[in-house]
Amino acid sequence: MRPAFNGRCLTRPVTGVERYARCLLRVIARDWPDARVLVPRASVTDMDAEDLEVVRCGRFDGHAWEQLDLPRALRTDEVLISPANTGPLRVDRQWLVIHDLAWWHHPEWFDRRVAWWYTNTLPRLMRRVERIVTVSGTVREELLADARLFPPGHDPDRLVVLPPYLSGNLPPNDTVTGIDGDYLLMVASRDPRKGIDQAILWHARRQRTALRLVHVGRRARVFSNTPLPSDAGIIHLEDVDDDRLQALYRGAFALLAPSREEGFGLTLLEAMAAGCPVIASDLPVFRENFGEAPIYADIADDAAMEHALTMLDRNSVTRKERIALGLRTAARFTIERTRSALHDAWRQAHAN
Repeated sequence: MRPAFNGRCLTRPVTGVERYARCLLRVIARDWPDARVLVPRASVTDMDAEDLEVVRCGRFDGHAWEQLDLPRALRTDEVLISPANTGPLRVDRQWLVIHDLAWWHHPEWFDRRVAWWYTNTLPRLMRRVERIVTVSGTVREELLADARLFPPGHDPDRLVVLPPYLSGNLPPNDTVTGIDGDYLLMVASRDPRKGIDQAILWHARRQRTALRLVHVGRRARVFSNTPLPSDAGIIHLEDVDDDRLQALYRGAFALLAPSREEGFGLTLLEAMAAGCPVIASDLPVFRENFGEAPIYADIADDAAMEHALTMLDRNSVTRKERIALGLRTAARFTIERTRSALHDAWRQAHAN
């Protein structure tokens, strides 16, 4: 058996889900060079498929392509890898990546049509596929605990944890941020679970305004259209390339991650690897992945937030300690760790 990669997500703007998909694709390309990447026929021609064969197929795009065209393009010796929360219902021999359960816990955060699609199709799909891949042990435990998503009697070995990793290729230090003065950085789509609205309200309440808030992230159609509060001290950036993003991490006073729910926390990992300290919500998944490297503070607690900022003063010992701990923590997330987990799960699934 060999993988076939559901490349629908490779045609979209890059957010955390798409970054993870590229992580997984890089591992597959390294160890299964005969794997194929399947994409809609009208997909862009300059797609980065890690030198794997790209097969443009079908008549449709979007969900229609995934449900109708993609199953027909699969070969009998292929296992479909669907890395972005959805996959074709007709394909049982499939590894489906579920990044988080926000769509299940809080469907109101999503566009109504997207919420309906997720809540009505994903539970059915998860019961059928060969393996469900999660990006953290926290999401795996949440699935195991919910009988509606993972009914009693199903083999828990079907739930596989494949964490993301960082490539380690950082851009030159002379990349400019384009931001004057000190700033806190948020990197997140305009997604209700990311807490951007609460961060803006907190920033507006602060009497000291010298520390600006820089938000990097696009509007996304899959989420509910919740207007953000206005604040003149905030800079919104929609499109930045990887070099500038890394420069923004390196130059920031801290990364601010006031999320209400997460499946992993890739931006925390990216920030720590760039030597940027982190202030984050106290979520179980953050504790699992990053331990005590971030400073945990509730964005709604002004006193706790001010204490966190004081701890990270540019000249403080605590700041240096948190940066060093963050670098050590980020160094654990390697391609070899993900590769080893994938091969262990693959051997177990296809032992015969």
